[in-house]
Amino acid sequence: MAAQPVMTAEEWFEGMRHARPPTPDDVTILWDGRRLDSRETVMEWVAEVDAKRADEAAAGADAGA
Repeated sequence: MAAQPVMTAEEWFEGMRHARPPTPDDVTILWDGRRLDSRETVMEWVAEVDAKRADEAAAGADAGA
């Protein structure tokens, strides 16, 4: 059975309409404590995720061969 969203996008947007703007400390913090607080740090993290996915796909292909 497919999971159903808790709320629609429209409901979420309506709920956020009156929210205050983010503060400078309103950033994603990874499990290892790194803060994704700039475009550069986000792009570095995305590159790490892409590399890990590529490694996992290669390992899966090797296991299936």
